[in-house]
Amino acid sequence: MGHADVRTWLEPQQAAVESLLRDLVEINTYTANETGVDQGMALMSAHAADAGLIVEPINTRHRLIKTGKSGNTPRVLLISHMDTVFPPDGDFLHYEPLGDGFLRGPGVGDIKGGVVMGLWAMRAIREFCPDYDVQMIVSADEETGSPTIRDWYLANHAQADYGIGLEPGFPQGALTPTVPLGVVYQRRGYGAFSFTVNGKSAHSGTPQLGLSATEAMAQRIIKLHALNDPALNVNVNVGMVRGGISPNTVPGSVDAAVSFRFERLIDGETTRDAIQAIIEESCVCNPQIDLWDSATYTLDAFIPPMERTERSQIIVDIVLDEAKRLNHPVVPIARGGGSDANFVSAAGTPSICGMGAPTADIHTPQETIYLPMLHERIDLLAGTLMQLTTRKR
Repeated sequence: MGHADVRTWLEPQQAAVESLLRDLVEINTYTANETGVDQGMALMSAHAADAGLIVEPINTRHRLIKTGKSGNTPRVLLISHMDTVFPPDGDFLHYEPLGDGFLRGPGVGDIKGGVVMGLWAMRAIREFCPDYDVQMIVSADEETGSPTIRDWYLANHAQADYGIGLEPGFPQGALTPTVPLGVVYQRRGYGAFSFTVNGKSAHSGTPQLGLSATEAMAQRIIKLHALNDPALNVNVNVGMVRGGISPNTVPGSVDAAVSFRFERLIDGETTRDAIQAIIEESCVCNPQIDLWDSATYTLDAFIPPMERTERSQIIVDIVLDEAKRLNHPVVPIARGGGSDANFVSAAGTPSICGMGAPTADIHTPQETIYLPMLHERIDLLAGTLMQLTTRKR
């Protein structure tokens, strides 16, 4: 498959690419709007089936799109989702051409542009490669951490050799026709606890009758912040604290929330366990009433990192080589935000991300893509898939 072949094949289909993108954006797929998400899935699935791709439901509401398998080639999993962050009762609801190839709309870049790119790249592989095995997973609830498909990812049901996330290609500067876009070789993991420290309320004039939950919380905060480790790039932050009813009352309870970020799964697990131990350990005692403080907590989130490995670097190197051939500006970057590629990576599949549509201002009413570059990136994605599927397993 030559790049000229793919470009020639894609050019007369550019109107169809934009048409499907517009139709998907016009369907509100806010995560909690399950009817809308399911409608988006149905439209995408119908297009995939009409193009000869195989569509399978996963855990009822998610979809796995397959090229089918030809030859003993490595399997590549494209990673995407249908849901967005824009509610149906908001003001940002429609697809809007801005002129000069720029388009604005809810989810146009995160991630419906990526979904459309994935479909056309899979079609190109079937058209030009004798051997192929490419699949695309489309989650229904990625924006809330993929709670109903996370276990599917972590159990490695896809059995893929490589993973490519179709989250937006992030411009390294203002979104212009020539701005370099970042291919993400690493995403940090994220975790969060909410917890309550309990003491005993009393009048501040008789503190010996109570136990200050504020003091007990303060000691925990000092210990939690001591877990920060710049050498390992581990960050811990108590970002919210609430408690007490008045200045002249010994507070009986205080609530807080702590988050932490990490590059390696082992560091995330170690930090998670250390935070849990600090929360559980009593800090303050009032011997006059024979009372220690106590705490309850909830682990609200634990998203593994998308780690950089020798095998994931293979994908990055291929992307950069293909981009050079296409004269398409791409640079390798690390990002802090998570995606479903984090779960795929944690299951043992070398993965990268940021191979989707060129997008500025995601998750805002200004979310914008540059359509001509999206067409170029279908070519880039197809070339990357071809190189991966022709490698030895």
